[in-house]
Amino acid sequence: MLETHRWPAMLMSLLVGSLMTLAYDPFGLSLLVFPLLAFLLYHWLKADAKGAFVHVWLFASGATFTGNSWIFFSLYYHGGSPAILAVAIIVLLSVFLALFPAVTAYLFNRYCRAADSIRLLIVFPAAWLLAEWFRGYLWTGYAWMQPGYTQIDLPLSGYAPIFGNHAVGALIVVTSGALLAAVLNKLSWQKALLVVVLIWVTGFALKQVSWTQPAGDNIEVALIQGNVPQELKWKRHMHRKTLEMYRDLTLEHRDADVIIWPETAIPDYKHRVPAYLLSMREEMEKSDTDLLMGLFIKNMDSGRYYNSVINARGGEYRKRHLVPLGEYVPFRSLIGFVNRWINIPMSDIDSGPDDQPLLVVAGQPVGISICFEDAFSRDVRRDLPEATILVNMSNDAWFDGSHESRQHHAMARMRALETGRYMLRATNTGISSVIGPQGEELKVAAPFEQLVLRASVTPLKGQTPYVFWGDAFILVLAVVLVGASCYSRKFRGRQETYMG
Repeated sequence: MLETHRWPAMLMSLLVGSLMTLAYDPFGLSLLVFPLLAFLLYHWLKADAKGAFVHVWLFASGATFTGNSWIFFSLYYHGGSPAILAVAIIVLLSVFLALFPAVTAYLFNRYCRAADSIRLLIVFPAAWLLAEWFRGYLWTGYAWMQPGYTQIDLPLSGYAPIFGNHAVGALIVVTSGALLAAVLNKLSWQKALLVVVLIWVTGFALKQVSWTQPAGDNIEVALIQGNVPQELKWKRHMHRKTLEMYRDLTLEHRDADVIIWPETAIPDYKHRVPAYLLSMREEMEKSDTDLLMGLFIKNMDSGRYYNSVINARGGEYRKRHLVPLGEYVPFRSLIGFVNRWINIPMSDIDSGPDDQPLLVVAGQPVGISICFEDAFSRDVRRDLPEATILVNMSNDAWFDGSHESRQHHAMARMRALETGRYMLRATNTGISSVIGPQGEELKVAAPFEQLVLRASVTPLKGQTPYVFWGDAFILVLAVVLVGASCYSRKFRGRQETYMG
């Protein structure tokens, strides 16, 4: 291995981190995450506090840059940003987000000098979990590229309904750490393999558990994938064509109990299409069908807009968790500068209130999320255990044929697994899908095709352990384990000094 303090080793951390994207969908090299993280753990273990900061920062910067490179499409092709500025924004975002694990690595190397085996099996996994959690909360949070998503089809995902996705990521680090400890002779191979086998076998057994129960009869659903190109979506000549297309497809499938359109399927504002909405309501009442439609709603008092979902037969949901720069400007004094270089429609809107009544479709309360809201477990958990079905309405057309849509789809699968609910995803250009309560893909629509996905789903009641306690349990556990590991080492060191 390269010496940790040399620049070739630091460059390798950047390059190795850049390969992390291959472990996620659509590339699907899920097992690759283990040797890549083992490489990082080696340098984290061998370096001093400053060295650990540099290695983890470079590794995480590389992973975040390649993993989020799809942002270029929305900035350059659809936002009109100069290519160099679009790349610069992604670089700045990556190096900033990488500070969370890097600072955590520095602090844990600086103040926690436990035995190497304990650091690899307990301290570093807990540090990674805490850094990941903070990154998902601070300044509204950014939850992309969490390692747990790579395991959605593997045994470690069995822990998700109990401890959540962050815990799955920590167990990846434990697995990598145990194998590295054996390679470095910090732990015998027998003990290392025992740790790995116990974790994985338990995860496999947990995947066989059904945490929720039926809450009623099956519901027939129809998900409409309109496939309207983003560059044409808001063009005036497309307005009537789009409304007629959604209306025609809906009437063809009004035998379903629930029909779901994508995010902002209506390229307009609620107050400007009253006749259209009234006609759709009348048609749905005739067939006793609920129709969820995405569009913008204007607050007539403030003049501000909300990214929203309405039920044609009554009820609405306003998006609560907005995307920085995509849907709001963190410091509005900068809006003039931002708009000068980036022209993303509706990039400064308002968020809906946290406490909103659940929409009811086919007699069942549903938990709605719009676009990236399903990337945050806490946003989806907010509607549980009351919601019996989860619905996500997205428009991933902003990112064209990049790997974003498959990454987003994997997140939705994890939310279904964590909550023990069916997840219905209606998207504009893909990937529309029906996901089962085990996170399994039941039906997946081909991307970039206009189609209607039909399925029969079961409303489910009850709550998984994770829905009950959220991230609180695993955060407290991580802090307790780290505290015990670091304090005992410190205490033992003082005792040895005193006795000497």
